[in-house]
Amino acid sequence: MDIHQLEHFLAVVDERTFTRAAGRLCRTQPAVSQSIRKLEEELEGPLLARDKHGLILTETGKRLLDYARRMIHLRDEAVRTLGELRDRSSGTLSIASHETAALYLLPGPLRAYARQFQEVRVGVYRSPLDEIPERVLDREVDLGFVAEEPLSRDLHSVHIYSDELILVASPRHPVAARRAVQITELGQEHFVTHHLCTSSLRKILDVFHQHRTPFKVAADLWSFGNIKDFVEQDIGLAIVPRVTVLQSLRSGQLVEVQVQQIHIPRQTYVIFRDPQYMSAAARGLLKILSDFDWNHWQAQKGLQPPPMAARAQMGRLRRV
Repeated sequence: MDIHQLEHFLAVVDERTFTRAAGRLCRTQPAVSQSIRKLEEELEGPLLARDKHGLILTETGKRLLDYARRMIHLRDEAVRTLGELRDRSSGTLSIASHETAALYLLPGPLRAYARQFQEVRVGVYRSPLDEIPERVLDREVDLGFVAEEPLSRDLHSVHIYSDELILVASPRHPVAARRAVQITELGQEHFVTHHLCTSSLRKILDVFHQHRTPFKVAADLWSFGNIKDFVEQDIGLAIVPRVTVLQSLRSGQLVEVQVQQIHIPRQTYVIFRDPQYMSAAARGLLKILSDFDWNHWQAQKGLQPPPMAARAQMGRLRRV
């Protein structure tokens, strides 16, 4: 047996259904069922049974339950103790992040972090948004950057940045000269999209659908850098997070076009497991992120702060 199987077993016991346990663990229900099945095969006996009230523990399950809780507790205690032995000025810090946070939000805080934690080796790993909670839960990484608060109650989150999706165009595009349009006027335009930002694209499509306006895609690309290049070359318009195009707007390579019917906020949260077991290196970055003044950082780069007052602020530590 491995520690993840025991965590899955405890989640099913606590939640009393495989479906709720899967949601808590940020996994699919079949994946949790298979994990429990493998554990039962190793122990050569069923752990759970069903009666009219739902799942109940078998005698084997009852015996395992206490051991499982103690083993998870010992694992967490070992992580905390070893973390306390580590000098705060050394060690490693691993981060899972989506593209926007990795390229457009993290550089400023990491510059401040590097000055305080000069001996810490930081690893930033680009990951699809839907995989980041699982990587944090499995302790593959210390921190994760996501666009929504996590569903799992085993994860904590702090809100660090507020942004919004905006429409951008090449300065030569006819739409750019108007600076403000109705969404129904965009039905004949073509758009450049990001094939990994599925949640944002769904929200955009919903708005266009609500206003009975076609959304035509000219190209589906793999990064915001590519999207900016395509828009600058008049291949299409794009609806992107403002932070990804701040410098292009300032330089005049792109123009923002107001669309009254499009108001799609985009948040950034940092997620982590129980702060009691967090390493000093991770706590250091979390503190910097929570206190970071994004407006001041953008002003230093000659950028105007976004109208939504995208200021980093300390979110309430919450368990969901």
